[in-house]
Amino acid sequence: MRVKYGINAVQPELLSNSIPPVKTGGIISIVETYMAKPKKQIEEIGAPTSDAIWIPTGCTLLDEVIGGGRGLGVPSGVVLNICALESGFKTFLACEIIASAYHTFGKKFKWVYDDAESGFTFDTQKLYGFEIMPSDPNERFKSGTVEELYVNLRTFIDSVKQGEFGIYTIDSLDGLSSEELDTLADKRYRAGKKSRSSDSDSDTTPLKGSFRMGSAKFLSQEFFKTVTDQLKGKNILLIIISQLRYNTDPRSMEKWTRAGGKALDFYAYSVIRLDTPTKIKRKDVAVGAVVRARTTKLKAPRPYRSCTFTGYYDLGIDDIGSCIDYLYDCRGKDGRLVKASKAIVWTEGEEPYDRAELIATIEQDKLQGGSMYQELKDRTIAKWEAFEDSIKTDRPGKYATSWNRGEATTLADEEDPDGED
Repeated sequence: MRVKYGINAVQPELLSNSIPPVKTGGIISIVETYMAKPKKQIEEIGAPTSDAIWIPTGCTLLDEVIGGGRGLGVPSGVVLNICALESGFKTFLACEIIASAYHTFGKKFKWVYDDAESGFTFDTQKLYGFEIMPSDPNERFKSGTVEELYVNLRTFIDSVKQGEFGIYTIDSLDGLSSEELDTLADKRYRAGKKSRSSDSDSDTTPLKGSFRMGSAKFLSQEFFKTVTDQLKGKNILLIIISQLRYNTDPRSMEKWTRAGGKALDFYAYSVIRLDTPTKIKRKDVAVGAVVRARTTKLKAPRPYRSCTFTGYYDLGIDDIGSCIDYLYDCRGKDGRLVKASKAIVWTEGEEPYDRAELIATIEQDKLQGGSMYQELKDRTIAKWEAFEDSIKTDRPGKYATSWNRGEATTLADEEDPDGED
């Protein structure tokens, strides 16, 4: 009897007691022994589980980008990090995901928008038909420190019951302090008051052992690891909004930085970067923007994908217009409309549409219960998937013994030629 894969046989007493030996004619193979042991599925940190719920982002193209070949949209049980410069559509995208979940789950949906920066100004009642944030600023949810954020988030996670879906959004990490920094600030304040009332030297030395890194240390060593463990397998999504800023560290080769740093890169399912190369204007007034989204980190088979979509400040993401632009190549590399947008053929043999006319036609059909919008999304997905198929590595796997254009068979899948188990 041969030993599979050329691994030398070993004696049973040399094997760990936790691994049940597999006897094969008095010879024990290490590989056979390992294969016989019940194994727990190895899951990547921060990646979604197989039973994750996928929530649309409000943009079909973005669903493909963030889904990454696993699904369409954003999965539950993970951390999604949205990064951009100032006024980069970060908050809009977070609101679109919340609105999508709200209209999908109804009363089974719970959410918290943690406005740490106190900068939320959108009228979501007009945009989406409900208030994401209370109109009264005094009723809004706001964490002050990273430690307080952790308590608030854990409380929210525990409140989401079986059969419910929840989204917790923090906008943003940059707006949070830490208990250490608050203590230092209070100490400096008290020392300043003392120096005004006394000529003696005041104590302004830092706390013992403090490098004023409380926030970064807590996030990297405690927050992200604990939170990702808590989210795993649950119908909850954590959205972290990050403000990009210039990196002033002379030792770093990266142009931009954000709160959370490398720890956030490691634990997030996806880090998506938004840029706005072109503003959409009417009568010389900016009313929206062309947004380019790309994943700089994605725990899925298709990382580093990108797309372009349009958004309006008084409408949100324009999914219909974005799909049309992608299907018919209506925008150039600079994000501006090109001649192709003036003659769009929706149905062969019929008169072509102007882009604006086709958008209006599809919207009207949607309001009347028609299927044009669904057909538009189906065509968009079909074009995207056709492109993905065209860039696949069209070769057999390294350990394949036969191959039929993508259908490979390994030794483990074949029957033993000797008729042995």
